[in-house]
Amino acid sequence: MNEPAIEALDAETLRKKADRERKARIEAEAIAEKATRELYDRQGDLELLEAVAVASNAAAEVRSALRVTLDAVCERSGWPIGHVFLLSRDGETLVPTGIWHLDDPKRFAGFKRLTESSMFTRGVGIAGRVLESGQPVWIPDAKADNNFPRAHAAEGAGINAAFAFPILVEDAVTGVVEFFSPTLTEPDERLLELAGQVGVQLGRVIERDRHSREIVRRTEELSRYATELEHANDELKEFAYVASHDLTEPLRTIAGFVQLLQQRYEGQLDESADEFIGFIVDGTERMQALIEGLLSYSRTGRSELVAVRVDLNDILNRAIGSLAASISEADADIEIGELPVVGGDAVQLSRLFENLLANAVKFRGEEKPLIKIGAEMKGGAWHLFISDNGIGIDERHRERIFNVFERLHGAGEYPGTGIGLSICKKVVERHGGRIWVEETPGGGSTFRFVLPEMGDEVPGL
Repeated sequence: MNEPAIEALDAETLRKKADRERKARIEAEAIAEKATRELYDRQGDLELLEAVAVASNAAAEVRSALRVTLDAVCERSGWPIGHVFLLSRDGETLVPTGIWHLDDPKRFAGFKRLTESSMFTRGVGIAGRVLESGQPVWIPDAKADNNFPRAHAAEGAGINAAFAFPILVEDAVTGVVEFFSPTLTEPDERLLELAGQVGVQLGRVIERDRHSREIVRRTEELSRYATELEHANDELKEFAYVASHDLTEPLRTIAGFVQLLQQRYEGQLDESADEFIGFIVDGTERMQALIEGLLSYSRTGRSELVAVRVDLNDILNRAIGSLAASISEADADIEIGELPVVGGDAVQLSRLFENLLANAVKFRGEEKPLIKIGAEMKGGAWHLFISDNGIGIDERHRERIFNVFERLHGAGEYPGTGIGLSICKKVVERHGGRIWVEETPGGGSTFRFVLPEMGDEVPGL
């Protein structure tokens, strides 16, 4: 485009262009921030039933307990037939279980077949009456009882008397155990009392079985959710990395042309145009810093931890060299104690020290900055610290400052993206340690972090 054509661009055209580019910047920032927040928002939380274990096959235990109960009651009472109904899932119907005690299977085969094809609701038959009342029921003479649907089969098998008792979980009937005898028998209060106690014991077995099944179900569900969450997190991390990487080149192009526009036409248009261009330049620079920080954070989590012997004195010296200009500008004094040799990733540990040292210089107060760095061995691990006499961090913010994009100050007060400390946290945790911040006595902040002692426990060594 020739010079006369360029000069023909009026302020309104530039203003519209600035608006479009500002909207594009805002949309790009929103996309990057949303993707990253979704990554960690989805992180959540995932952490509470995984440690629960099931020691045995609960269903097999219940059936075994019921069989033992049938055999024991039949042996004590002399009654040859015992059977168990359990309550259906809807809580309204008793369903046969196939659990029996039969002294003479051939003689009672017809009665067994009919029972196994029968289900009883509340109030119907001896089992239904137990379900309805929650109390034991005794029938001295089945032929004389008008509420005994299996009377014909019972008569064919020579069955005359019956009694049944509930299996109770607290006050709720969860099953019925029934017994039959060829002999006409009047109610035996002692047997009924014993049956009631047995019903409570069986209820505890069933309740324990239910809890075990629920634990298994929830553990499997939790394991499935954990696997799904892990896959989702991996996908989101990949998306955040790719999105950030793919945004870098077009943003660099935008920034280059906007800066060129600012250099060539600053002062030639009205004040509004210069202001709009300035907004765009500032926005693209902040967006570039945000994307670079996001890429750095993604690389920290994606890259393999290369563990070697690392002299932290060398790491710190390199960090001081990288920050020499800002340290000199702040006229900061740095007191350094002897630092250890640890097992770790030199690149990531360099990033850790550089970020913490940069923060100590950046967030200085009115006094001349004084930064102290040291280490001591405690409990088989190195406890390191970087303290300053700066503006400090309010106690209520000391946890959230390690979250991605968390900033306690506006961009106009202190530059930055809010990613540096989250990178520090990830680096320390990947080395098997932890990091936190305390108040420096007299004012300021002290960042403390723990790294494992040099040894075989460090991955890669």
